Amino acid sequence: MDKFLSFAVNIAEQAGKKLSPFFNKTDVSLRGGSLKTTYDFLADALIKQGIEKTFPAHSYLTEETGLVDKRSDYLWIIDPLDGTGNFVNRNPFFAVSVALWFKEKPIVAVMEAPYLQERFIALNNQGAWSINLKSKVKAKAQVSAIAKLDSSYILFCEGGEKNKRRVSDVFDVIYPQTREMRKIGSAVIECAWVGTGRADAYWTIKTNLWDIGAGALFVKEAGGKLLHFNGEPFRWSDFILGKQYDIIFTNGKIKLPKIKF
Repeated sequence: MDKFLSFAVNIAEQAGKKLSPFFNKTDVSLRGGSLKTTYDFLADALIKQGIEKTFPAHSYLTEETGLVDKRSDYLWIIDPLDGTGNFVNRNPFFAVSVALWFKEKPIVAVMEAPYLQERFIALNNQGAWSINLKSKVKAKAQVSAIAKLDSSYILFCEGGEKNKRRVSDVFDVIYPQTREMRKIGSAVIECAWVGTGRADAYWTIKTNLWDIGAGALFVKEAGGKLLHFNGEPFRWSDFILGKQYDIIFTNGKIKLPKIKF
């Protein structure tokens, strides 16, 4: 496990350093698909090269490349730049996500937020931690203790859903019952916020595995729960390659209203 975690931390850190110099150099004329492609692919190439060199027999799935299937029990799940919209608008809420799944279950998760100077790591059945990269302080990650929905701080994201009506329908059901509901714009950071107790739940629809491949383990190891919108537990076996997911990450204490699609 140590070699996998060491690699994940190192490659996520390298990708973060690759991205950071471009953060304050973007301008309005450069925003859009070409910018996203340029920066996402820069980090993507770096991470893929690292996997191919260090673990050449392992399969990997990245947002930019898709699935490279080597018939291995090990699958690296990568989002080289989560929160691209934030990145191009000089919003510091972006991150690199690196996860390793073994036999369809996550075992290592590293999420690097370079501009926020934070790293979030999780190991299956061993726990989750947040690390302040400036002070080097490492803290055990723990979900919040909030149990009442009307006292809760909830995060949301439309994921890959293009139907804004569907998004607003979910929002309209949940929001009136909460204290606050906000969108950060990065699934990685939204999962990290739930795992560290900075938010009490996070819901997203039609999200992809690379968006939450690391965050799911982080929330679980921090004491949280993964749920379907009907309230049923979201199991590791429910994550199927090539599909998108409607999923809720919670502190395991508050109960969100059940929603049927």
